[in-house]
Amino acid sequence: MNNNATVQHGGHIQVASDDSYFVKHWGYHDRTLPCTNDPGSCAYLDAIYWMHDVSMLYTFIMWAVIGGILAIVVLYRVLAPRPGPVPTKSAREAEGQRRGQSSAWYRASRAIQSSVRRWLLPERFVGLFGHTTSLQVLILMIILAYLLIFSLVGIVYKTWITPVKGTTNLFNQRSGIGGFADRVGALAYALTPFTVALGSRESMLTILTGLPYQSFNFLHRWTGRIILVQSALHTFGWTLIEANFYKPQPEVYQEFIKQTYIIWGCVALVFICFLSVFSLPVVARYTGHEFFRKAHYVAAGLYFGACWAHWSRLACWMIASLGIWGLDRGLRFLRTALIHTGHLHPSKGFGFHSAQSSLQYFDDEDGGVVRLEFQHNHDTWAVGQHFFLTFPALSIWQSHPLTVASVPAAHPAIPHHTYIVRARRGETGRLKTLALSHAASPNPETTPIVLSGPYGAPLLPSPSSPAEPTNILAIAGGTGISLTLPLALAATSLPSTAAIDFVWVIRRASSTQWIASELETLKRRAAQGKVDLKIHLYITRESPSQTATETATEFPAATPEHEGKDIKKACESSSSLSSLSSSANFTTTYLPSHRPSLHAIVTSFLETRANAEYRTRVIASGPACMGHDLRSAVAASNDGAKVWKNDRRWDVELEWDDRMG
Repeated sequence: MNNNATVQHGGHIQVASDDSYFVKHWGYHDRTLPCTNDPGSCAYLDAIYWMHDVSMLYTFIMWAVIGGILAIVVLYRVLAPRPGPVPTKSAREAEGQRRGQSSAWYRASRAIQSSVRRWLLPERFVGLFGHTTSLQVLILMIILAYLLIFSLVGIVYKTWITPVKGTTNLFNQRSGIGGFADRVGALAYALTPFTVALGSRESMLTILTGLPYQSFNFLHRWTGRIILVQSALHTFGWTLIEANFYKPQPEVYQEFIKQTYIIWGCVALVFICFLSVFSLPVVARYTGHEFFRKAHYVAAGLYFGACWAHWSRLACWMIASLGIWGLDRGLRFLRTALIHTGHLHPSKGFGFHSAQSSLQYFDDEDGGVVRLEFQHNHDTWAVGQHFFLTFPALSIWQSHPLTVASVPAAHPAIPHHTYIVRARRGETGRLKTLALSHAASPNPETTPIVLSGPYGAPLLPSPSSPAEPTNILAIAGGTGISLTLPLALAATSLPSTAAIDFVWVIRRASSTQWIASELETLKRRAAQGKVDLKIHLYITRESPSQTATETATEFPAATPEHEGKDIKKACESSSSLSSLSSSANFTTTYLPSHRPSLHAIVTSFLETRANAEYRTRVIASGPACMGHDLRSAVAASNDGAKVWKNDRRWDVELEWDDRMG
């Protein structure tokens, strides 16, 4: 906002007299009436105050629209049609029962959702928007169009030439640019709490919509960039006015730029520029994700304060932003406190107790993998959820989102955590070094871990609230197995007629050692026939002969002091190789020169495996390119016409794990 409307405008444009009275305008200086200036100045003041009032109205309308959309989402979640009961009769009776029990309302709802997915699930303009769905891009386009319209509508497009007091040859040029600059500034203020809410881990939006917090990261980034553009337009507009349109120069601009609220506005612009630049993917990768997170928190708080100091009459938006930001941080600390202080330790009593984890390192050509395992007494999580883990032995200032690769234990059993972590540079590289030091120690060692969570949407219904069974195609690439492994273990723990395919794409056969025991459990369940489970491994950097050769030559002759360890490793590797032998429900495919076709995998599952009685869910985690291909494949597989005819398997949902947003 620009104080000229009252200090400049009010001081040398608005002239008070004994007959003057003041009219309050929310978020702005009081208006002095009646106007005793020249006709041009009075007309300009009428326009600037009218535009300001309209701007305030538009900010409230924007939040009314946001609230209305959220209310509609909540209402739909409450009133959404539910499927009929699962048929249990003979095949002929079941077919008639299936066709009769799905209401037209339910089939119409699911058919519409399937058709929408077909068009709005694929990624578009990846170079600009990154790996996100067309739906997210469409929502962003709607937001941009809305803000553009409301930035331009209600502006007085007129220019007034007014004399400068005390001169005869100088004139001020007054126009609607000031009203436009204030409009985009007001919308930037009003958009700030929404942007903060979109980026919150403890998100009210998650509670209202049922979507995990990471689903909002794309819009959080782009609304932040919108605020940057609005701030730049606001600054440019008033700089143009004060440095060019008002006379005499440079006296007017020099007086303008020295004012305290203008200085704070410049500070706020610096902070929003910092937030935007350092959140760019290329910059975040260069500086490190942890620096980005911590710097983001600090700079955001300073930005709120600078905006408050710049224009305190609209501090309500900054107070709301600080409230959301503070609540998010507070709830994170509360979660951690409840996990680590909420239970009596059998030997240490009450107090803060970190979990103690073992570390097991698996070497490979891509940097290696660390498997963490520990037990800790706290409330359980749901399959598919993740925790933020801090390793105090490495740093108390960093935390990493890691999906739990184990199935949560039912109360009163103590939960057992398993994590599969790819060792890269930074914190995970130091974790690898720590694991190697533990392996070299003659005595078993553990490392302390601090947890915060759980976060994310459950992938399976809780036992207390059973839901409609679904066909499940679980696809993982590399360490993405952390998501699909517990899903497959939990989904196959009870008999079911729904089809479940477990697909794991890895570079080398040795990667199966990461989850050797769990993989054997799945193979045993598939062989028993109580569940319709098939397991498919795709190995993309080795051929069968390479796997056998590497297994035979991996370990040289052992020295006496390492003989026991080497024999153990050789046995484990040999066991891993033998576990790749194909069977009726377990196949291993070597693709040494290319990746498997995810489109073919999805299509084959739907056509030959999926039970037509149930909807289909593709649940996956892996590299970004895998998500890109799966979005395209799943979108092409959705068929609203078949869903309307009650062939539910073509109602295909994709749940892609994207914790980094």
